[in-house]
Amino acid sequence: MKILFISGLNEKESKPNDFMHDMVLHGLRNVYGDSVIDYPGVWYMYRDEVKKRSYDMNNLWGKGFTLYNLLSNYQQIDRTDTEKKIKTNYFDFIVFGSIHKPRFFFNEAINSKSKIIFVDGNDHPFIDKQITGKGVYFKRELISESINNVYPINFAIPKEKIVNIVNPKPLNVLAPLIPGKNSSYIYKNEQDYYQSYQNSIFALTYKKVGWDSLRHYEILSNGCIPLFLNIEKCPKNILTNLPKKLLFDIYNQYSWILNQFFPTNIYKMKFLSIDKFLLYFVNLFKKKYDSTTLINSYPELIEIKKKMIDYTKKNLTTEKIVSNMILDTIRYYE
Repeated sequence: MKILFISGLNEKESKPNDFMHDMVLHGLRNVYGDSVIDYPGVWYMYRDEVKKRSYDMNNLWGKGFTLYNLLSNYQQIDRTDTEKKIKTNYFDFIVFGSIHKPRFFFNEAINSKSKIIFVDGNDHPFIDKQITGKGVYFKRELISESINNVYPINFAIPKEKIVNIVNPKPLNVLAPLIPGKNSSYIYKNEQDYYQSYQNSIFALTYKKVGWDSLRHYEILSNGCIPLFLNIEKCPKNILTNLPKKLLFDIYNQYSWILNQFFPTNIYKMKFLSIDKFLLYFVNLFKKKYDSTTLINSYPELIEIKKKMIDYTKKNLTTEKIVSNMILDTIRYYE
């Protein structure tokens, strides 16, 4: 199987990376190996090329955490005669990794006999209907349910970033990083960032611009339990790989622990309410749980952590999303 991954890489941008684009490339390279050609070369995904260029990974979105420095052998990929190969139907699949960036060889690709895949990883729900009929369209943040050949796609985690062992003695009830609270974004390296989740029982997460966020997967891959605000409001075709029903049940069962924390310390303005303040003050003189007491009182939390890790390994890897993407595309073209 020969696959061309067309990148919209623009080196003039201050932050050239695009999470959905990069997850798909990582998954494709891990599943299909050297049969995947990325053009133009997505150099910041390859540790040897990053080292060669002495590039500071802090310049990427997310400081280069989680998705980067994982691929290798950048220079060994044959990117020559790409246009000619497209025109002569050399590739079985042509994947446009980010449709909102420059689409190199677009006309040549859609006029070839290759199976065409469009990846739309933007936060907004807009669908480019001008191209939906020219290939199979994978949309993150998919609101619509009945557009022909438009499929949902979600973020994922590299399998090598998923822990194998749950920390049985976490230090924190709630992870110190609070989404949207800039003062809590204190981690300068990936190891310390991951450790904060590994050392915590729960972590707060929620919809920001879009429902999907790499943060959800980083929490899960480090053996931490997400407390996902308003998960029951998530549309059917968004976060399709996450166990939304289980996350909803977990929130309903354990969200009371949030009443231990002063509301303004853990909620952004849109989540603040009089009820949350009242609950805090009502519980002010009730028993407070530290992490050890909570685990001893609710030993099933360790089992939930293990269950979450197992689910993440089976359903939330980059390899899983690209395997599903290729299968959906094959079915469409049959």
